[in-house]
Amino acid sequence: MLQRLSLILSIILHPILATTYIFIVIFSSNSFVAFLPVRFKVMLTVFVAINTIFLPLLLIVLLHRLRIIHDYTLKASRDRVFPLAISVLPYLFTIFLFSRLQVPFVLIKILQAGIYTLMISAAISYFWKISLHLTGIGGISGFLLASALQGNQAAVPIFIVSILLSGLLASARLIKGDHNPTQVYTGFLTGFTLVFLIFFK
Repeated sequence: MLQRLSLILSIILHPILATTYIFIVIFSSNSFVAFLPVRFKVMLTVFVAINTIFLPLLLIVLLHRLRIIHDYTLKASRDRVFPLAISVLPYLFTIFLFSRLQVPFVLIKILQAGIYTLMISAAISYFWKISLHLTGIGGISGFLLASALQGNQAAVPIFIVSILLSGLLASARLIKGDHNPTQVYTGFLTGFTLVFLIFFK
């Protein structure tokens, strides 16, 4: 039962979904970008989902078919390096498109934070296995805390929820046996610190 719940939580809070989750949160908040036309927000969110979820997944399938990686779950630390690094390309394309559309800079900044997180995670993964799940939710938590400290009161309860979910996700990763406590804590602190420092200025 615990194994099944851990698997479900790991899927719902998969790191590949983190950037899309942040866009959904910021478009649903009381920040100035929330007042963009609804159809425009939906279009941007769908485009972000395609470029930061579906394209990276397709790249993983391709890398597996080319036998560059051993399995789709990327359990081996070294298997994660190339998929993480190459996933930067769809992010760069999204930034290019968003700059042409002249969207608010904070949206481009979210994508930039995603690129930095991918690059640092790839670098760490070359030498050591870090929890990418906790890196992802740590980044979400860091973004929410930075938003709350800069006056977005609506981010406070969501930040609290993200911390609770982080604890549950950490437990899930440990129960599944995919990581040890050090890898889990390091993953969260890496994502949290990096994204918080990018947005809290």
